[in-house]
Amino acid sequence: MNIWLQLAVDTLRDPKETAQKIMGWNLDRSTLYMALFAVAAINVLLASAPVILATGEVDPELRAALPILGLLERPLIFFALVAGTLVVMIQALYWAGRAMGGQGSLGEMMALLIWLQAMRAMAQFIILALGLITPVLSMLAALVLQIVALWLFLHFLSAALRFDSLFRAFGLLIAVAAGLVLGLMLILSLMGISAGGLTHV
Repeated sequence: MNIWLQLAVDTLRDPKETAQKIMGWNLDRSTLYMALFAVAAINVLLASAPVILATGEVDPELRAALPILGLLERPLIFFALVAGTLVVMIQALYWAGRAMGGQGSLGEMMALLIWLQAMRAMAQFIILALGLITPVLSMLAALVLQIVALWLFLHFLSAALRFDSLFRAFGLLIAVAAGLVLGLMLILSLMGISAGGLTHV
């Protein structure tokens, strides 16, 4: 079995042990940032593909209801936003976790969250393929993905900061997520993304 596929299976089977294995790689900072930008680009490509490949213009009413569509039509801007948010999230989780008594290194935190993003990309590809066959099954798979992703995230976050409880990791996640959402809303407003989509300036 391919080493990456085996690692993905191990992550689902025993996330705590797999997290220890990944942290043991001791990857240098430049390698981590290259991997971060790579997984961000792949996730953006998979998220944007259905909108970019769709024939015809996006319905204005749908665009108004889902402002994210305006962003998906501009992959470069979307990539900068995704990569930037990922970098900020890693930093925020690490330093906030340290303030809560966590240990570990920033490099370990980066390695674990980058691997989770890589797994997310694999899952997105499968969901995209399912959507071409049966949209209902694709939506169910997406729902399961969100639940599994949260479970894995908490285990990896706990491992990175040496927390003794998933509840501490969950509390940290809620606090940091709230701050990031507020910050993201501010950034989007400054970029000109309003309720009507991405404005043209």
